[in-house]
Amino acid sequence: MPRRAGSGQLPLPRGWEEARDYDGKVFYIDHNTRRTSWIDPRDRLTKPLSFADCVGDELPWGWEAGFDPQIGAYYIDHINSKFSCLVK
Repeated sequence: MPRRAGSGQLPLPRGWEEARDYDGKVFYIDHNTRRTSWIDPRDRLTKPLSFADCVGDELPWGWEAGFDPQIGAYYIDHINSKFSCLVK
């Protein structure tokens, strides 16, 4: 397992950079493949891979929870580019 950085987080893989969009939302740049991602590449090492492996309100790797005042809670599956208003 990789060493933890001084902040207590795992360091980003070689060639990756953390950045923010105009709204301040964090995204990741993979300079190796020249692609960007909303998914933290370190999550593959720390998050469960399926809902069956989740504990409590935890979401699996690649999923993000959000809230909108008009529609309520929603979930985004960044791996399959899907959006759901349903409870996990």
